[in-house]
Amino acid sequence: MTETINKVAKACAFVIFADGKIDQSEIDAAKKIFEKYQLDSTEGEKLIRKYLDDFIDASDDPKEEEADYNLGDLEIEGIDSSEVLKDLALIIVADNEISYPEVEIIHMLCEAFGLDPIFSSLAILNALKNKDSLSINLE
Repeated sequence: MTETINKVAKACAFVIFADGKIDQSEIDAAKKIFEKYQLDSTEGEKLIRKYLDDFIDASDDPKEEEADYNLGDLEIEGIDSSEVLKDLALIIVADNEISYPEVEIIHMLCEAFGLDPIFSSLAILNALKNKDSLSINLE
């Protein structure tokens, strides 16, 4: 169970960090993922914040022109990876904005989950389908 919470927290933090700002609505959306899969959302939020701190530290390192975030294998035993990817895509629209880096992150996560690339598009389209007002910045 600890490995599952860690993988979900890492993926959530990666999505939250993608647009360069940490929005409470995105953290709240991430906590819903933990609840959906009956994982400890309090522990999940602590891990998300730890990963966010790590990502911020890595991005602030002057030695690195572009921070390299190794996601590794995020497949979770007993949980449908395509469903998790759809849930993660909901985080990127939680703040009513979507950016190019967030779309890119969904594609990277798709790969880390071992899914066919088409699932990243399906996850993003699913996230967008119920959003009436959304700011889109794909530059």
